[in-house]
Amino acid sequence: MLSHGSECKDVGVLFVQDGWDYLINGKIHEVLRTRGNGKLGILLVLVPPGTSEERYHYYHPNGKQNQEYLDFFTQELVPDVLEDIKLQGKKVRKMGLLGDSLGATVSLTIATQEPSLWTDLLLQSGVYPEILYDNMKALHKRAQDFHWNVYQVVGLQEDNFYYALSDEVFHILTHNRKLMELFSSLSMNLTYYEENEGHLWTFWQRDLSRALDFFIHK
Repeated sequence: MLSHGSECKDVGVLFVQDGWDYLINGKIHEVLRTRGNGKLGILLVLVPPGTSEERYHYYHPNGKQNQEYLDFFTQELVPDVLEDIKLQGKKVRKMGLLGDSLGATVSLTIATQEPSLWTDLLLQSGVYPEILYDNMKALHKRAQDFHWNVYQVVGLQEDNFYYALSDEVFHILTHNRKLMELFSSLSMNLTYYEENEGHLWTFWQRDLSRALDFFIHK
């Protein structure tokens, strides 16, 4: 865990999938240090992805360890972090999830399981299988019980992305446009961008300051 503004009593907690990649490739610690967070302290919970194969099976709904990962995240990691914050005498004002690609996939999956717990979703180039659309549609009946601030970004060059590990083609741009319409139908506070970019860490790193500004200031 990394904290900024540790003297603040009010805390924004951001759980980061692919935490090591965001630290090394995304330089998230440096980016956050330049943003300024006013009266809100920011706590980053960086979750390491493991190997590429483990990442797929943890993050993708069809992965062999997907349910195991979801149980760990929701039943162990989140309660432990919140209990630690409580023991420090701090109050959580925001609860967010950040992820790229399959990290965005599992972030959205986690949010749909307990939607009222989360306030912010930061989704970079997410891959969204059909089951996630079904989960989102099911939230219509509960839409009055929660409200998300959603930051969503995708590259115009990201359709027809071949994922060699599972021998799948992900239509990422198409997926994101469809998801954007679902967010709009749920009346979420949505900020959506399409950029002339590919499925690359250089894209997500350049976008990160804008995403973190959204989390801090929305």
